[in-house]
Amino acid sequence: MLSLQERLEEILLKEGLLSKKDLQRAIEEQKACGLVLSQVIIKLNLLQEEELTRILSQGLNIPLIDISRIRLDPQVVKLVPRETAVQYQVLPISRIGEHLTLAMADPLNILVVDNIKTMTGLNVTPVMSRRKQIQEMIERYYEVEVQSNETFEGILQDIKTDTDEIELIKLGDSEQDVSIEDIVQDAPLIKLTDTIIQQAVLAKASDVFVEPLEKTLRIRYRVDGLIREVEQMSKALHLPIISRFKIISNLDISEHRVPQDGRFKTIIAGKHEVDFRVNVLPTAFGEKVVLRVLDKTSEVLDIEKLGFQESTLKRIKSVASKPHGMILSCGPTGSGKTTTLYSILKFIDSPEKNIVTVEDPVEYEVKGINQVNVRPAVGLTFATALRSILRQDPDVILIGEIRDTETLDIAVKAALTGHLVLSSLHTTTAAGSVVRMMNMGIEPFLLCSSVIAILGQRLLRRVCTHCREAYQPSEQICQEIGLTTLLQKEKKEKKVELFKAKGCKKCFQTGYSGRVGISEILVLGPKVKDAILHRQGEMAIKRVGREEGMQTMREDGLLKVLAGLTTLEEVLRVTAPDEEVEEKEK
Repeated sequence: MLSLQERLEEILLKEGLLSKKDLQRAIEEQKACGLVLSQVIIKLNLLQEEELTRILSQGLNIPLIDISRIRLDPQVVKLVPRETAVQYQVLPISRIGEHLTLAMADPLNILVVDNIKTMTGLNVTPVMSRRKQIQEMIERYYEVEVQSNETFEGILQDIKTDTDEIELIKLGDSEQDVSIEDIVQDAPLIKLTDTIIQQAVLAKASDVFVEPLEKTLRIRYRVDGLIREVEQMSKALHLPIISRFKIISNLDISEHRVPQDGRFKTIIAGKHEVDFRVNVLPTAFGEKVVLRVLDKTSEVLDIEKLGFQESTLKRIKSVASKPHGMILSCGPTGSGKTTTLYSILKFIDSPEKNIVTVEDPVEYEVKGINQVNVRPAVGLTFATALRSILRQDPDVILIGEIRDTETLDIAVKAALTGHLVLSSLHTTTAAGSVVRMMNMGIEPFLLCSSVIAILGQRLLRRVCTHCREAYQPSEQICQEIGLTTLLQKEKKEKKVELFKAKGCKKCFQTGYSGRVGISEILVLGPKVKDAILHRQGEMAIKRVGREEGMQTMREDGLLKVLAGLTTLEEVLRVTAPDEEVEEKEK
């Protein structure tokens, strides 16, 4: 029996629409780009879409429908989410009992038919329609996607509507009435969980919290580093929602006693892929789920677009180009350490280099890089993974996080034996990382020989450009926070214009929208190494680093304030004062 693609090839040759040479060319291009054959033929201009659609309809005995003339039932259209319709170019056009008629631009894609069948629970009958008509009808019948400038009240309207529908599902007193497997496959529940996920991405949230309380279920998003409550719904929805997230993350829905970790991917607005890392934790009122949103767009990992000052970026590129040594990124959880490390990896990546990462878990999946997930349950820890990796002849090693002395010891030895090692450390400042490593038992002479640079960083909220208000700070404030000294160093005018947050609809009345990074990079030059060898403290090392050209996070933050990217309040909230300012205050 011929496969669907073989039938298409047979029709094209039989009708004389393509020569064997052109068909072979299309098949080779298909293998390279991964598209279906019909799309490749149109892409290569071997046939016009209308002609190919007509011939396929006749050859496959699938009716060709002009859906632009049909008045569709909105309730039928909503059986398939907009993202799925856009991604696969399909549109439900009618439902009779348990049978759904589906207009498709490519009826040969049987996987799409199976997915829609599973999603809706209906028997699917495909009909053909032109791709352009399907796209036009999608835009007409589906509501416009929520944009990031809408208020949270507007974003929540969909969740409230879906909640009302789901609460109509009868959750019986016993498991015999309605099984949880049946409930999690119900269309309203799928719609609700999809809405939670999609709106989190559209709101640019970094984390989603699904938390059971005593009598309700709470949904919260972390946006720009701060947690906001999105909605509270019926506690009856707790088990179905948690189970739904477990299913799409390939976790055990019958296990409620121990924590579980998983991940899944989804396509947002039919445009780009977003990865979600999932953690399930048993609590007193039931299982809590936290989703970490990992946007995989290419811009995230571009070192040029992470907001580094030109001088800092130059120093990062310089140390990253060295053949061996250790580069550390330090800061609290959620300060962008992993993103920075991966942007450095992307900067130095080339076909000539063998790059291996070991993480818990892998956050960004990057093509061409060997990535290892640690699994302590089976004995695969950072330390054991690193010992094995060193036998793989790597040029560059990325360690997700240095948590103990054993891992740090192996990392230092790897840097000493000719490898470039990138890793992160939970410390507050770059200079503080040196003291921390010495306290973990690493001798100063080993640090001086292995570590080449330490990068400290934070994320500040970016002031909303639509509602920010300009003002001029007093001279006293400028002196107290070190702005006067910075202006003299940068040779800028004394009179400056700063901005403060106000709040509008586009920033959810917070005054901030998005985030911007600030950083400091301590390169281990001769003076810094001498201070380390003499076991000097954090402040002394920081002072010497500044003498060798290090710009502190406070200074970087003030420069971001002068550039109108953030507010003075944000910088003071996140950074500690430099010692020069402290001495003046005393």
